This record gives sequence, C-alpha cells and structure tokens, in this order.
Amino acid sequence: MFAWVLGIAALLALLSLQLRGAHAQTPSATPAPSERPRVVASASASDASPPSEAPSALPAASAAASAAPSVEPAPPKPSTGPVKVTVGLYVNQVYELSLKDNRVVLDFWLWFRWKGDELKPYETFEVKNARLDSKGEPTIKQVNGENYAYLRVVANLTHFWNVSAYPFDEHTVKLEIEEVDSEQEHVVFVPDVESSGLSRDVQVLTFVPSAAPAVAGTSTYHSNFGDPSLEATNQTVYSKVSMPLFFKREGLSYFIKLFFGLFVAAGIAFLAFFIKPTDLDPRFGLGVGAIFAAIASEYVVAGALPDSASITLADKLHIVAFGAIFLSIVQSTLSLHLFTNGDEERSKRLDKLSAIAVPLGYIALSFGIVLFR
Repeated sequence: MFAWVLGIAALLALLSLQLRGAHAQTPSATPAPSERPRVVASASASDASPPSEAPSALPAASAAASAAPSVEPAPPKPSTGPVKVTVGLYVNQVYELSLKDNRVVLDFWLWFRWKGDELKPYETFEVKNARLDSKGEPTIKQVNGENYAYLRVVANLTHFWNVSAYPFDEHTVKLEIEEVDSEQEHVVFVPDVESSGLSRDVQVLTFVPSAAPAVAGTSTYHSNFGDPSLEATNQTVYSKVSMPLFFKREGLSYFIKLFFGLFVAAGIAFLAFFIKPTDLDPRFGLGVGAIFAAIASEYVVAGALPDSASITLADKLHIVAFGAIFLSIVQSTLSLHLFTNGDEERSKRLDKLSAIAVPLGYIALSFGIVLFR
C-alpha cells in the first residue's frame, strides 16, 4: 500500500514538472508585448510598400529639383554704343596755295586715340577731297590703357576758291579726316581740340594763315554704291573731324602792286587832254598805248585766277579803266573835230573840262568798287 502511495506521488511530481516545463516554453514562443509594435510596424511597412512608394517619390523629386541648379537664360549684353576715337591734327606747313589750280598742299601730323583691338583708324581714314602725296608709317603704342597712333601726312586738297573779292579775298579751307570703313553707328570721331592747331611757323605768300578749333561732323552719302542687297534709297553716314584753316590777304600792298600798272596806264591816257588836238600821234598814241597796257594788266591778273563765270573785283577795276581810256580817245576825236571845224574855243573848253571830270570820275568809280566790294 505504501508503495502504491509512493508511486502515485512520484507520478504526480513528474506531471507537475512537465506542466512547469510546458508553461515555461509557452512564453518564449509568444512574442513579448513590448516587441510587437516593432514587429508589426516592420511587417506593415513591408506589406504596404507598393502603395507608399507614390507619396515618398514626390518629396524625393522635390528634393532633386531643389538640389539641381536652375538654368536661366543669359541676360542680354549691355549696348556699349559706337567706339569713340579721338582725332587730332597739327599743320606743319602749307607747301602750296594755288588759286589758278584750285588746290592747296598741306603737311600735317595726324593722331588717333581709342580703346580696343578691333579698330585700326590709322588705316581706315581718308582726307576728304584730297589726294595723299605721302603717308608716313604710323607709330603705335599703349598709353594709359589706350591705343595711340600718329603719322605724318602730305595731302593735296582740291578747293574751289571764291575770288569774287580778289585781291581782297579771304578763304576758308576745311581739313577733314573721315572714317571710311565703319559707319557712324559703329565708330565716332571726337576732335582733340586742345592739341590740334596750326604751327606758328606756317607762312603763305600774300596771305595771313590762321586756324579755328577742330570740330566733329558727319558725311552722308545717298547711294547704295551698287550693292544689290541694299535699297536704292539707301544712305550711309560716316563720322569725321574737320579743322577750318583761314587765309586772309594782308594789307593794301598786294593790291597796289597788282594794279599799279593799270592806274598808270589810265593816268597816261588822261594826259592826252593837255595835248593839242592836231598833234595826232601823241594825242591818240597815248590812249592807244594805255589800252594795250590795261589789256596786259588784265592778262596778268587773269593768269593768277581760276576760270570763273563771275565778275571779280579785279575785273570791275579793269572794266572801269577800259571805259575811262576809251572815253579819252572818244574825247580826243570830238576835240579834233571841233578844232578842225574852226571852233577852237569849244575844243579847248572840252579839253579842260575832260581833264578834270574824266580822271575824277575814274577815281570815284574805282574807289567805290573797292569800298563797296
């Protein structure tokens, strides 16, 4: 009996141990409550990954867009306008001034100052209305960040002189330097007023030379120069710098020297009024000789002037002299007619009156022409 009791007690103890072991194994197989949220969250993220990709792509794209550099159009370059080129002139000498040939030959220094390496104004200039007799090699250097070039030029300028007041004429010659390669919208010439001028050593026979400050200007050409890509009404404008040169006759010395022979010829003709009308050779010979002398004077003066359709002051003086000399010959003829017809008193009175009136009339007309030229 006691053995059965011990056996049953041993069996119950064994079952109790087995139950405790089973109870100990059951919590280890079941996840802890604290770990579930992490496991569930991991599982839900794994299971719901396809739907969650769209929302997560937008922030990524936004981040990429913000990280990528923005591409903006380049701002337009500011318009700098035409290139300004400073131009200066200094006249060394006037080699020749010819009224007859309508020209003047000038020797002068020419210089340019500009910025940039694209231009070569010392190669693309011209002296307007002139032919270059010589053009020196330019000297080029950098001065204070600017390009500086200078050269010596001898130019033969064509100038049509206004000789209406000759020999009291005054002339203005414009020495013009013009850009011929680039229009005004690309290159603008600016005068170097302070340094430009005329040498004090310049001398011109019978003239007193002077110069005015250099000024800027433009030349307009109303032509397309045969370019079919341009309209027939096309016009181009080029920049230039000009310096006016003045030539004025000095004093009365040239006038007296030029017309002294003419005045003497007229005076000789007036001496005929004091000769007896019947002395034909001296009475008429003086007038005829005076006419030839006046013609020679006209020939000399005309040889110094250009061909012109206008009547100059010198022409007017010669016309008056011709008229006075011719009047003296007419008077001698009339006096001779009166004397040979027996009216000697009237012939003498005519001679006396003519000896005063004709010279005075000639002097008054000549003086008036000079005074009111």
